[in-house]
Amino acid sequence: MKIELITPRGFCRGVQNALDLLDKALAQGLQPYVLNEIVHNKTIIAAYQQKGVIFVKDLQSVPPHSYIVFSAHGVSPGTRSQAAARKLKILDATCPLVKKVHQEAVAYTRQGTHIIYIGHQKHEEAAGVCGEAPQNITLIEKASDIALIPRGQKQYAVLTQTTLNVKETARLIAELKKIWPHLREPDKKDICHATTVRQEAVQKAAAQVEAIIIIGSQNSSNSARLQETAAAAGCRAYLVDNYRELPPEIKQYQRIGLTSGASAPEYLVQECLEFLQT
Repeated sequence: MKIELITPRGFCRGVQNALDLLDKALAQGLQPYVLNEIVHNKTIIAAYQQKGVIFVKDLQSVPPHSYIVFSAHGVSPGTRSQAAARKLKILDATCPLVKKVHQEAVAYTRQGTHIIYIGHQKHEEAAGVCGEAPQNITLIEKASDIALIPRGQKQYAVLTQTTLNVKETARLIAELKKIWPHLREPDKKDICHATTVRQEAVQKAAAQVEAIIIIGSQNSSNSARLQETAAAAGCRAYLVDNYRELPPEIKQYQRIGLTSGASAPEYLVQECLEFLQT
């Protein structure tokens, strides 16, 4: 079996910054609570739980005056207000690019521009951005959702979740421009560079291998987009948390690509590589 390690892979800067912040809090002897997941990776969450980190779904579960970590995905202004009301001490791990999208949402709203946000309905990042101006933002996931966008606004602008499929997003924006030719876009694209280059690398590798393994959790948007990218290129794609989740037929392939999502630790990739080589 020939195995191609696909690069780049692994932690993006936003994920690394978030984990560094949480590690620093632990090193200082703090008892941090984390709203939702610090990053979307089951292995990382389990490891931090063993270190005493408490993950919560809502701020009502956090005792007043405690330390609360906001994940790399960001939160809405309403969530920040709730934290302030409970006198929580905020440790903000929001990805810088996600913060940029929040700022763009605020700026467009102040200009009276209606925002079309392309993202996943139940994703924390989307909830945070849309929470900046819920009355002025329409969230869409696919072309059929365009019908949800209110007509008759003076101006329209598009913002996107940072971990989307690059090609699918471009196609959706092209559809929007058929209706609103003067649709405004941010000066710099919202889909992060790490997401873009990882998808490009997987697409390139898909032409050279029979199957691609992506190490990452099912709820990781960027990892799922890598699986979509490989499948769209005609390659069998497996998204697994670790090598133990691989099906028995995996060793029947003669050429396999191996990579990971932006929130998966490298040691899981190396464990998978060792498994495939035995």
